[in-house]
Amino acid sequence: MSSKSKDVRIEQRRILEKKLDLRLQQLAQKGISKEKAQSDPLVKNFKSKIRETNIRIKATDKSAKLNEELAQAKAEKLAGLTKKEEAAEPGVTEEQVASEPKSKKKSAAAEKEPKPKKKTDAAADGEPKKKPSKKKAE
Repeated sequence: MSSKSKDVRIEQRRILEKKLDLRLQQLAQKGISKEKAQSDPLVKNFKSKIRETNIRIKATDKSAKLNEELAQAKAEKLAGLTKKEEAAEPGVTEEQVASEPKSKKKSAAAEKEPKPKKKTDAAADGEPKKKPSKKKAE
């Protein structure tokens, strides 16, 4: 039951419900009461699978609803941004606006000089740096 499709999950639930009804009918034909039939291992198994399937169907619905809300919010945001850009600078295109910050970053990086690396005392001597040994408290 690893399918994420809602239609497949609904079909699985329908099949499980049929199997549950069939098992309950078999138990009734044997003369087992409904209360005792509820403690039957197969009945319990079918009911648990139906519950799991219902939970997964609800999760799929919740996910679809969230995706729809996010898509709607994104569309509203894009609509608001395009209106702002048109109102701010009607003669400037989006490509020109997007290319300006990139060129500033490149020129700023070219102006900076690389930082010199610091040398430690041990590295200057050519000897490895020694770590102090830890002694146990007595």
